[in-house]
Amino acid sequence: KSTRVASSGQWEKATVSGLFRALYNFKGKYLLNGSFRRDWSSAWRQDYGNQGDNFYSVGAAWEVSKEDFFQNQNVFDFLKVKASFGVLGVQNTYGFDYPAYPSLATNSTAVFGNIIVPVYTETYLADRNLHWEKVHGKEIGIEFDMLKRKLHGEIVYYHKKTVDLLALINAGAGLQTLTNIGDMRNRGLELSASYTHEIKKDFTVTVSGNMTTFDNKFLNSPFTSNPDEQYPNRTVAGNPIGYFYGYVVEGIYQSYADKLASPTMNLGNSYGPGDLKYKDLNGDGVVNTDDRTMIGNPTPDFIYGGNVTMKYKGLDLSVDMQGVYGNEIYRYWGSSELPYTKFNYPKFKLNRWHGAGTSNWDPILGDDHSTNRLPSNYGIEDGSYFRIRNFQIGYNFSPAMLTKVNIKSLRAFLNVQNLKTWKRNSGYSPEFGGSPTSFGIDTGNDPIPMIISGGINVNF
Repeated sequence: KSTRVASSGQWEKATVSGLFRALYNFKGKYLLNGSFRRDWSSAWRQDYGNQGDNFYSVGAAWEVSKEDFFQNQNVFDFLKVKASFGVLGVQNTYGFDYPAYPSLATNSTAVFGNIIVPVYTETYLADRNLHWEKVHGKEIGIEFDMLKRKLHGEIVYYHKKTVDLLALINAGAGLQTLTNIGDMRNRGLELSASYTHEIKKDFTVTVSGNMTTFDNKFLNSPFTSNPDEQYPNRTVAGNPIGYFYGYVVEGIYQSYADKLASPTMNLGNSYGPGDLKYKDLNGDGVVNTDDRTMIGNPTPDFIYGGNVTMKYKGLDLSVDMQGVYGNEIYRYWGSSELPYTKFNYPKFKLNRWHGAGTSNWDPILGDDHSTNRLPSNYGIEDGSYFRIRNFQIGYNFSPAMLTKVNIKSLRAFLNVQNLKTWKRNSGYSPEFGGSPTSFGIDTGNDPIPMIISGGINVNF
């Protein structure tokens, strides 16, 4: 006989809010709005007094195009200047259903005479001051129409500071504490535009695009997320969140004479000809953990997207595009796999070092060369890419023709997702998720497939 144990989980959360809002409009061109709210969440403990918090926002706009002086120009058909400021509460519970109430784990035992009993301990220590994360957001921008309202655009500068970030940190003695600690800043520009033009009767083209820039930094906090020997993400105050941290490769040891003439590597690994040569950044004559530095940033400089739609009578064509620029990827496979394991090697390993002068970048192969698996810029690749995300062509048959066969509408279409990706990294995909502090790691998995579908939609 065999026995199987079924299990399931469930959770319950509640949020109660009180909202006050006021709107003001003067002559249809001076606009002002404000809101104040009080939110309570069951995620935080009532007896700690942290369940409720206050949040607010203020926004203003000026429709410049309604002013008398605006009528003397012919560049803009519509122009609005707008700005806002506010504080928003975030229930980021770090993946815990009840963050203020730690669950129990049987990770140790106790002995009473001849009896061994399990000991239940809290999985983490909950800070008595556990409370909401808050986002302090500011925006200022313009909105406009041009070319007889065929072109519409928006330009916005944003500045968001997230305070009291929730984090699970080391509390000593093998314990962890869930607490609010640290601030993070994001700022940049958000740009969008769309243009619609009727080339001739029954033939219309619409082009739209958007772009968002990022400047990310983890601000003042004693919290530090250090990398391990395989995944180089690190979060420390004054740097981008989750940046890549490791050694800088300046070549390969070509001979033992080259090794003796170079700074000593004191990293706990044996090394010799064919191994990566790490740079002595602080110039003390020894390569050790003090010579690690920022080797990449998984957060892009900007992301962008676009769409082109063409309609001619019953025929329509739509193309969606998306791209990312300025981020780095850490290639875990072919760089930091666990030692003493076997893999199908990537093609670039054909260029490996196998004798003096054969390579000054790809190291020697072998299980006993674990020094080459330390996080370094050897595993850093460009994460920029451009993708045709969706392509669709369709035809809507004429209603006049369909009435003869008692059909209300008939559409035939062909759709292709992920038609083509232009990328610079060597993995299956340039997109890699992860946790808030560990992302952008290419583990050699998760290829993004191209999906082709088609069909006919009929309504009678």
